[in-house]
Amino acid sequence: MAALDGIRVVDMSRYLSGPTLTMLLADLGADVVKIEPLPVGDPARQSGPFQDSESVYYMASNRNKRSVALDLRSAEGMRTCRELVRTADVFVQNFKPGTAEKMGLGPDDLRTLNPGLVYVGLSGFGRRPPGSELPGFDQTAQAMSGLMSVTGTPATGPLRVGIAVADSATGVFGAVGVLAALYERELTGEGAVVEGSLMQSMLTLLSYQAQKYLSLGIVPGQDGNDHPIMFPQGTFRTSDGAITLACGNEKMWHRLCDVLGLGPLAGDPRFADNAARMENRGELRRLIEEVLARRTTAEWLDEVGRAGVPCGPVLTVDEALDHPVTRGLGMVAETEHSLLGAMKVLGQPVNVSGSGEGWLRRPPPMLGEHTREVLTEAGYDEAAVDALLGSGRARQWTSPS
Repeated sequence: MAALDGIRVVDMSRYLSGPTLTMLLADLGADVVKIEPLPVGDPARQSGPFQDSESVYYMASNRNKRSVALDLRSAEGMRTCRELVRTADVFVQNFKPGTAEKMGLGPDDLRTLNPGLVYVGLSGFGRRPPGSELPGFDQTAQAMSGLMSVTGTPATGPLRVGIAVADSATGVFGAVGVLAALYERELTGEGAVVEGSLMQSMLTLLSYQAQKYLSLGIVPGQDGNDHPIMFPQGTFRTSDGAITLACGNEKMWHRLCDVLGLGPLAGDPRFADNAARMENRGELRRLIEEVLARRTTAEWLDEVGRAGVPCGPVLTVDEALDHPVTRGLGMVAETEHSLLGAMKVLGQPVNVSGSGEGWLRRPPPMLGEHTREVLTEAGYDEAAVDALLGSGRARQWTSPS
């Protein structure tokens, strides 16, 4: 039995933050019904690149879900949507603040309909002014949170993280909120409203960089690949590429000196402790890389690793996905897509006993692939479903074969 067996989620979110949240719940066994607006569904479906006709962007965050396609501009479509919410445990949306209320899908509307409902509203900068007036895009949140100001180097200037980290993190934090609200409901019998935003997520991820300012008044700068408070910890050039080193304490620093043949540096006043090494890291980097340049990354990984100093290669995405560690973690799984055939997807970020085996139940769905199935389960008879489909207020995807 999966951890969230029996939990029904109605998902009206789009793009990435909400779909990431609901995918995490689906991976743990929840039945996620993704309601998509006609004519094109989740706008992420229109975002490239594409495998044949299907968006890779969309497929990345919508496995294990069922898709119901409805005309949400029609009374019939909205009525059907509300009927599905009536028996749901969780409702998720990430519209701009105020939009759900205008649609009659605000928390007060739906929790009156279903008092036990866990209602989730994700946004860019919160539901209250002035943040509620701002468009909620990942890039904007990365910039406004201060994250970009600590990414890059003084030479490059602020840099965006190479993934949609604000969207993804908000999905993860939102899923934590849902699980807490479901547990609270077990204790009280009442639903709850869960709110999250890209800005909150990014500020939370600043962690010790934020605390450094709050406690000491120090504004963090850009340290590139160096750790902002420890050295040597970062990436270092070898004869054929780069290696990551992570000396997290004095014992590791001494081990590194020994394995590199730099034993005298351990007693050098310039490098006597972490504060001194941080102050003189330019010179220390030069000395370390002078030695590392004599051998390849693979050779140093073997020697440094055996010495008990954390280290690793700097891999490209293809190398990372093909790496033995990745295979050992089961982080690439296979499923059968309804149109594309055999496809690979990422594995689960966490493993819960009981939810592991058979966790990948469905591929990312085609638009409206499960409309008839879900509506029938909701109590619509065959004639009612046919009428909805025939009127164009709903759509059922059928295989072209």
